[in-house]
Amino acid sequence: MRILSNFFVYLLIGAIGAPLVGNLYEPEANYALYRFAVNLAKGRGLLYGALTGDVTTFPLAPTLLAALYRLGVAPSFGSYLLNTLVAACGALCLALWLSKPLLGALYAALLLVQPSPMLTVMLALCLLGLLLLRDGKARFAGACIGLAMLSAPYAALVALALAFVAAAQGWPAWRRFVAPAALLPLGTGLIMQIAYAPSHIALPLPNWTRPAYHADLDEPPDAQQVGMWLAENTAPDTRIIANDAPLIGYYAMPRPLLDLDGQLMPVRRDRFLILRYAPDVVVLRADESVGWEDFAKTYAQVYQSGALRAYQRMVNWSALDDHGVDVNLSARFNRQDMRLVNVGIGRELRRGDWVRVRLDWQLAFVPRQTVEIRLNLLNASGLPVAGVIDRLPPELWQVGAFSTYHAMPLPADTPEGELRLFLSVDVNAAALVDLQVASVRCVP
Repeated sequence: MRILSNFFVYLLIGAIGAPLVGNLYEPEANYALYRFAVNLAKGRGLLYGALTGDVTTFPLAPTLLAALYRLGVAPSFGSYLLNTLVAACGALCLALWLSKPLLGALYAALLLVQPSPMLTVMLALCLLGLLLLRDGKARFAGACIGLAMLSAPYAALVALALAFVAAAQGWPAWRRFVAPAALLPLGTGLIMQIAYAPSHIALPLPNWTRPAYHADLDEPPDAQQVGMWLAENTAPDTRIIANDAPLIGYYAMPRPLLDLDGQLMPVRRDRFLILRYAPDVVVLRADESVGWEDFAKTYAQVYQSGALRAYQRMVNWSALDDHGVDVNLSARFNRQDMRLVNVGIGRELRRGDWVRVRLDWQLAFVPRQTVEIRLNLLNASGLPVAGVIDRLPPELWQVGAFSTYHAMPLPADTPEGELRLFLSVDVNAAALVDLQVASVRCVP
């Protein structure tokens, strides 16, 4: 009876405490988890939906939220229900393990600070596993720890510690504990990798570098307003790159998204960012730059909420079709320092488009001087119709496989017919190459 009364108290702490602080302290990263859950519930798989390929996450928490969503429970309210129940279970396990009911109450209260379903589920399963192992139920303890690792990766540290505890109980206990603790996450991870390859694993967990996410009491946060505006004013296949991506991405579902802050997925923020992804919408904080000098010529601000500004593409980007080449730029020096192995440019270009060009390199060494790259499109008469000169400093290059991106507007009076792309590369005023690398067509 005392156990039930303690559990009821822990439930009340979560049920009453969460509404008091939840609106102020819900982690923004939870909205990334909600997007996973909604995508799963709607049959899109356990995927975030990103420009850089599909991002997968640890499956347990989003699967539970997806099940609630299928029952008509909104993700934020489902998170409240899940956190309340699981925090109470974890508090009860802690109280039973230490025989200190007050510590259980303190545990339930502490989890109100930044409630994350991934974290609360992981902690509850770890505490339950610890309690079961203490009572000699090694197999069930291992299953709990295996499930905990499917909620958040930090459970691996607990699994390692409990493996030593099980070993102290004897070889049979260790074997019964390790088998489910290892097979559950490894087997599930293998299935996910096969299902979503070549996805990578992301960790949409709360950002512990700041205490909490403070929502505005009078109106939704800026990122939420931007996300809702995008949902109302853009097509579902609109490609977005954005700061504050967790909130924006949730409210702008199912639009593919790239997280500029790098919390959900890795992103290389260099001068090629816009040309690499050719987004339809870019969301930046005030006074922030994407590092591309022609951004103002190709994107215009269409919406602002607080410090966040949304810019929409004003031009058409050309495609990036592969034109395989193999040019050794250091052949004249009898070396293999720099090779051009592919050129990406649209096979059909339309007047007024911004023509993207991707040059794929293989580098044995980083150039020591600035590399000047000149690209020119010539018509059938051999006259230039478009061109660009880019000077790339040594710090921009990387050893191994590396791509540079370039862009030039195709004039509206460009004649129809064949266009030839010529490439010139100079280093320290020495011409390394000057030749045709692709043949394309200008179409109406």
